[in-house]
Amino acid sequence: MECQNTVIAGPSSVKIAPLGAAKEAASDLGLTNGGVTITAALEKTDVMVDQSLLPVRKITTAAQYTLSVPLASVTPENLALAFGVEITEGTVKIPAEKYFQVWVDTQGPVNDKGVAAAREFYFAKVVFNGTGELVLSRTEQQTVTLEGSIVGCPAAGSCENAGFMTITDTYAEAGE
Repeated sequence: MECQNTVIAGPSSVKIAPLGAAKEAASDLGLTNGGVTITAALEKTDVMVDQSLLPVRKITTAAQYTLSVPLASVTPENLALAFGVEITEGTVKIPAEKYFQVWVDTQGPVNDKGVAAAREFYFAKVVFNGTGELVLSRTEQQTVTLEGSIVGCPAAGSCENAGFMTITDTYAEAGE
């Protein structure tokens, strides 16, 4: 299995909304501590032919993408997301599987005019695994890590964007 990590350093915001909701209705998860990490784990299989002792190609047979968000804002809502539970009037319940959309906003590349883009990473369908980690230490900041699986949309139209991730760079117009 081949693993690759991509860290989105210095996100300006991480927002979450139920599947199908608009970004404007999304909740801001608050401050992060350590960037947002996207991990790709790809399983590949060798393609062999009679005419070669070496593989002639490698094909991807499985892919798993995960999203990790270390949150410095340890609110009851973020704890519930991280541990895959619902908290209602102080009672903790294990809910049915829920899917969410996630937006991560950060600074993008600088164009030839010296203007930095606002970059948005959009994940159309994420399920949080309930494998969060809460760190309580007298010497370090309290954090909770939100771990989720990025799920592909099975058909166009079933999610806003059929892919599992969209990256959009937006440059401010001249004079703004």
